Parts: sequence; structure tokens; C-alpha cells
Amino acid sequence: MKNKFPDKVEDLGIVGCGGAGFPTHVKLSAKDVTCFIVNAAECEPLLHKDKEILKHHTADFFKGLETAMSMTGAKVTHIAVKEKYSELISQLKSFCSNPKISVFPLGDFYPSGDEFELVYEITKKLIPFGGIPLQIGCVVNNVETLLHLGRGKPFTSKFLTVAGAVPKPVSIEVPLGITVREAISLSGQIDLCDMAIIDGGPMMGRIVSPENLVTKTCGGLVVLPKEHPLIVKMTRPARRNQLIGRAGCDQCTDCTELCPRRLLGYPIRPHKAMRTNLFTRGDSSDYSLESIFCSECGVCSLFACPEALPPREVTIIAKRYHLSHGAKLSDWQGVPQVHPMRPGRRIGIQRLINCLGLTEFDRKAPLIQAKIDPPHVRLPLKMNLGAPAQPSVKVGDDVTTGQLIGIIPERSLGANLHASISGRVVSIDDAITIEA
Repeated sequence: MKNKFPDKVEDLGIVGCGGAGFPTHVKLSAKDVTCFIVNAAECEPLLHKDKEILKHHTADFFKGLETAMSMTGAKVTHIAVKEKYSELISQLKSFCSNPKISVFPLGDFYPSGDEFELVYEITKKLIPFGGIPLQIGCVVNNVETLLHLGRGKPFTSKFLTVAGAVPKPVSIEVPLGITVREAISLSGQIDLCDMAIIDGGPMMGRIVSPENLVTKTCGGLVVLPKEHPLIVKMTRPARRNQLIGRAGCDQCTDCTELCPRRLLGYPIRPHKAMRTNLFTRGDSSDYSLESIFCSECGVCSLFACPEALPPREVTIIAKRYHLSHGAKLSDWQGVPQVHPMRPGRRIGIQRLINCLGLTEFDRKAPLIQAKIDPPHVRLPLKMNLGAPAQPSVKVGDDVTTGQLIGIIPERSLGANLHASISGRVVSIDDAITIEA
């Protein structure tokens, strides 16, 4: 059964829905897989769409999971769900009779959904410096990725949560290529003049325009007032972050003491980037070389620092400098060693929500059957890790939902692209625009 389906998966254009958009047909072609892990942690505050998928699309999810297990030859599979969702765990256990599949209960901490955290929690093995889970026999996939695999249809729609300062937080399934504004309108929020929008979660998301597009890697849209402290921090220029860090850091090292990657044993110490920033430009000294191990999770800046300084942002500046000058994670010698204080330094989600000033927005976001008929969609040719798709249609062509409109370039890492609505192709540039 192993690796029987990769061509079919490639045809469907499925990519990882957890953030990076790695082509699924490539990941599931892996060999020597002993443990398959489903990342259902959904550790970012306010997001709920993965839990809603598991609750309402259980059959298709398990169909996709068993296909993935067959492709990889995995000997055992764990569905990683937070222990507090007891009803969901009971539902999953009662639905599945496959003895190779079990539900792994996770603690309610951030960032439990980080791939490095997840692999260690389940296997007690650490990914090598500069490595990937496959090096220790693991493959990790997102819930929605497996749902699309189970459906066996071209990837043309996206599940996401709309949350924050909206009348009715919801989880929805919408066509790829609609605008962020159109998606948010399904929550009842129409006026976005004084609002900022985060694509992703509050901790690791990015600020986007209402006219940005819903792509294959969009997992959530968090709407907050522009004056909210979180938005103020996220929109601060890099140079201002350097100056603030230089002026206010008292070298307490709390950023390092609570760093999740540091607690797993990886050589990242954000306080060293902050210390370097005091005396240099913050990026040009080898003293901050460890910054290349930063996962950019945001714990140091948004939770740990008692003075609300930006150690993550300063560390990212150093990280980008060193990576652009040839530094490699794989060049690091030794093996990770888990910090003995790790269990006591985990950050509970409720504490994090309170610290972020998001308590009033911490509401459920049930999956609804959203009715949306967009007049047009704009489908970027690059919604995946690797090369952009090459158009296989031309302006003036009539297309139907699910029709192939972009193909993977020869001998390249990429993903096929399909029409998300029926209509006519009206323009092609770095995206294909279809009018209904």
C-alpha cells in the first residue's frame, strides 16, 4: 500500500494548511516513517477551525488520515488534541476503530502546536539541529490538510476562523481567492475603517489589508481595533524596535528563561540579541549567532518581557542577517538537551490571552454553512512553498469549479492550482482572475 497515491494527491493541489504550504504529495512520499502525527493542537488564541473540522467532518478527516498512513507506511498514528476538549476526544475515539490510531491529549499551553514541541511531547525524541521530523521517523500533518485529502477533490476552498472584535465569531469554508473583507463580512463585521486584521493567530500572524486574498495557507482572520496594544506592537517599524530595545532592556533574561525552543534544548537565547543591540546595530555580531534558531513564536516579546520590549523583533533582525551571510542550523554541533525546568515554565493559554488583552474576544467560533457567491476571485499562482504554478489557461477561457488552471513547473517543488468558482478567465499576471 505504501506510496500508492502520490500522483493523485499531486493532481489535487493539496498543500499543508498549517502555515508554510509545503506540497502534501511530497511530504507523503516520505519513507521510513514510524510515527504519523496529526497536529490538532490549534494553540494560537482565538482560533477554532481545526476543532470544528474534526467535529463536523469526522468521516472525511479519517479517510484522509488513513490514506496518509497508507502512503507513508506509518506504524502508529497519534491525533494530538488538547486534553480539555474531552467531548471531541470522545467523539474521535468512538468513530475510529483502527488500532494503529490513537488520540494523544495535549496540555493547554503555548506553543503546543509547534512541530518541535509536538514531536517531543509524543515521542520524547528531539529533532536534530537544523533537522526535520522525518529524521527521527515522524511526519506531521495538519487537520485541514487531511480533510482535503479525504475528500479526494481539488483544493478550491479554505476553512478559517474569523474572530476578535466582530459581532459573531465564526469558522467558515470559503472559496480560495476571495478578499479578506468578503470573508470577514460573514461574521457580521462590515465597517473595517478603524480595524486592523491579522492573518493567522495573534502570536505569529501578520497584519494584512482587507483587500488581501484568502489563500491555501490562511488559517484565521483576527479583527482588532487599530489602537489595541497588540496591533501597535505588530505595526512598529524594525528600526523603532531596535531603538526601544536599546533604550529599555535591563538584561533580566526573562526572554531566554521562557523561550520554548530554549527549554527544548536548542541554543537560542533572545537576551543575547538584545544585549548585542545595546552596543552594535544588533545584527552584525557573532554574539547573536544563536538567533538563527528562533522560531518567531512571540513568547519573549508578547509574554515574557516585563517591560514590554521587542526581543523577538530584535532577534529576527539578527537571524535574518546571519542566515543571509551563510549561517546554517545544521552546522551546529551537539544534540539538544531538554531544560529541567521546562514543565514549570510552560505558558497556559488563558494566561497568555489575558496578557495579550484578548479576554473579551475569547469566544467560541462555531462552523457555519456560509453562503457566498463572489462576483470574482483572484487566485495567486504561488500559494505554496516552492515554485509558483504555471498557468494552463488563457484569458477568455471559460472554466468550472475544480478545473485545473495552473500546473507545477517541470522538476520543481510546487502545487497545482484549480478554479475555485465557475466563470471566465479575465486576467493573468501573478494571479489568475476569474469572473463568475
